[in-house]
Amino acid sequence: MMLFKSAQWRLNSTALVTSLCLAALALSGQARAACLDSKTPHQAPPAKFTGTNLVPAVYYQWDATAGRLVGVSEPQFLPAPGPASIVGLWQYQLTGGTADWGTLSLHNDGTEVTFSVGVDPEDGDVCQGVWKQIGPRTYTVNHIAMGWEAPGADPTKGAQFVRVHLHYLITLDPSGDKLTGTYTSDIYFESESNPFNEDPSTNPAIGHSSGNFTATRVQPDAGP
Repeated sequence: MMLFKSAQWRLNSTALVTSLCLAALALSGQARAACLDSKTPHQAPPAKFTGTNLVPAVYYQWDATAGRLVGVSEPQFLPAPGPASIVGLWQYQLTGGTADWGTLSLHNDGTEVTFSVGVDPEDGDVCQGVWKQIGPRTYTVNHIAMGWEAPGADPTKGAQFVRVHLHYLITLDPSGDKLTGTYTSDIYFESESNPFNEDPSTNPAIGHSSGNFTATRVQPDAGP
């Protein structure tokens, strides 16, 4: 009787272990199916990877603090080939509200000097400013022109000078030899006591204009 009970216990134990193993396998299969997301049909990868979803790109850093990852199909964001730079001497022209032309010298220290042919030298035809790169081949120029005895100035109000403040937004052509962009211009009457006043509450601009900016690089002679 004892032997029968012992054998029966062993049979029950074996059945129990088998049942537990089968349950574990079932749970494992469910867990694995859950990882594969059984609600979505699983598709095998293509026989050959073509890379059609990838976009060739490079990281371009245009100054010490700014840069971005750009696609090679975006030429406007890529650096100009070779040592292209806006530094140098340019022949420029402004069209639109302010018509002007002359030579523009951009220096590697971020300053610029302009000789304006469209302005009478007696009124002041030499102007200065500063430039800054804000993106790939994209620059701003903060340009200030000041002249003596503003036409139409009212001496009773202390106005003795004219101040023209221009802002350029320009782009360097990939060739490195052309600049194109836009400008805005504001004109002020100024006095000797406060010659740099652009406060709209005390010295509003007497004129505003905008238009297009173009320039070509002046090349050195090749020599004999």
